[in-house]
Amino acid sequence: MREFIMYSSKGATAPEFFLKDLPGSGGRMDLVARCVISALWLSRDMRRDSRIVFSLNGPPDPPLAISFDGGELERVSPDERNISIWIKKTLKQRKDVGGDWLETHKGIQISRKSFWNLLEERKDKNLYILQEEGDDIREVKPRGEDIFVLGDHIGLPENGKFAEKFGAKRISVGPESYFSSQSISIVHNELDRRGV
Repeated sequence: MREFIMYSSKGATAPEFFLKDLPGSGGRMDLVARCVISALWLSRDMRRDSRIVFSLNGPPDPPLAISFDGGELERVSPDERNISIWIKKTLKQRKDVGGDWLETHKGIQISRKSFWNLLEERKDKNLYILQEEGDDIREVKPRGEDIFVLGDHIGLPENGKFAEKFGAKRISVGPESYFSSQSISIVHNELDRRGV
């Protein structure tokens, strides 16, 4: 299972964002939706071996974590609007959730876990922080059962300096600065080429 954890610094924690204006209605939920698409879909199929968890830290009710699991997901299509509809439905149940995961739809779960909780739970696994100044992914050679952590357009808390605390390695996906969704696609491509 490939897993991606995305830190969304302004990600909406209530369903009040507008589907007709995802970039402008607060929380940049368009970025979150694009990352879900990159993590879980191929051209004609779904990646059943992938999961993405995003940590939402924007107003009015942070923190919240939402998970989309490609191995379980049903009746969700790979477009920003459809993904955002499912996120809105999930956020409507935020008042019913605590520290455990609550399944709101097949393959979609919500929790009150913070970004730090998500990393702490995975500290015994191979964690990779995607950052421009990291080691080249082609030199590091992740194995495919690893966890890749990335930020949104603002970046990660503390500029990723927490990496050492969780035993994470910093890796770079290339010589340029890429969108988060593009970085996910590049990681998939590297692992697909290795057959892992």
